[in-house]
Amino acid sequence: MKTQLSKQISIAKHIIDGTILIDSVDEFKSMLQIFPNDPALRRAYADLLARKQLRDAAAQAYQHTAALYADAGLLLQAIVCQFLKWHLKKPSPAETQTLWDTLHKSKYHEIPTNAFFSSLSHSALVSVIKQFELIRLPAGQTVSKIGNTVNALYFIVAGGIKATTYGPLEDANTSAPKSPIYLSENDFFGHIYPLNESQRSFSHTVTTGQSELVRILQDHMRQICRRHPRVELAIIDLFKVRSEKEGMEALRSVRKADRHRLPLKMNLKIWPGSADHYGLILDGHCRDISVDGVCIVLDAKYANVSSIYKSIQNAKIEMSMPSEALTIKVLGSIAWSKEVYDEQGRTVALGIRFEQMSPQMSGLLMIFANLLNTRS
Repeated sequence: MKTQLSKQISIAKHIIDGTILIDSVDEFKSMLQIFPNDPALRRAYADLLARKQLRDAAAQAYQHTAALYADAGLLLQAIVCQFLKWHLKKPSPAETQTLWDTLHKSKYHEIPTNAFFSSLSHSALVSVIKQFELIRLPAGQTVSKIGNTVNALYFIVAGGIKATTYGPLEDANTSAPKSPIYLSENDFFGHIYPLNESQRSFSHTVTTGQSELVRILQDHMRQICRRHPRVELAIIDLFKVRSEKEGMEALRSVRKADRHRLPLKMNLKIWPGSADHYGLILDGHCRDISVDGVCIVLDAKYANVSSIYKSIQNAKIEMSMPSEALTIKVLGSIAWSKEVYDEQGRTVALGIRFEQMSPQMSGLLMIFANLLNTRS
């Protein structure tokens, strides 16, 4: 009996991910009797009914599935089910209002995509859903390439994305990949803001498995924002969350060894390398340190002068950790800069690569890091 159940669970898993196809409605119903409340399996069943042109049954199945997803807090998936149902049967105002009510009653607004959709007005939500493009992609499919124009926002309904960002090396004509960011269900990617500007992709994105994405083109989103200005504010809030996520990944991107997470006060002195400039003295907090480098999140008061860091990428820096019984100074250079969001609000993170150290200096740095780590 246990073996039979394990086999059934395995079959259900493969039906959901698409590696097993069941073309019989009756056979699929027998699976649903075993797993009646699995929303992903219910979604696959609704898709089968739609392919069979059983429109009324498919619409009912999508409605049932949307309710299961909403109960689980997966609002994006619930919205997609309603979107597919509305393609079969035009919704009434009461139906769209019910969906809007469901989003607002959800207890899972800490998920960024949930917060985005639930922040929209009823009419704005309907306008956004009407611009959905549902895309199904196999594993290993490239979504965007380095240098391509980015003109869409993507939400991940199922599957996953590997996004690898490339940064410049010391040789300006070459670049190297940074640590990839792995995105999964309910994450999002794509650069569409500001809405009136075209942008180039700085990352290579590829599916990590069979995936389903919702795409909204920048032009369509711009038209929506003209009719519903508050949608633009929701987009800004959504991108703030992504900056936080990317910022945290950036803190880990210069590592070659184990790091110590240290929210320690830091002072930086930066020399732009020109006799016409005096050194800049900045302060911030260390978030990640190893013998290879460190990430410094600057005080929020420097947020509006982020452009200066782009012109001093190869500047030399002197770093010190004040207000401690032991102070150490090391030399390095700025490897990258990125706008991020932390508890202070919008600010700038600097990735600093240390100059080559002697074994004694490296050991002293790690002893110092461990000492401070025990105090924090």
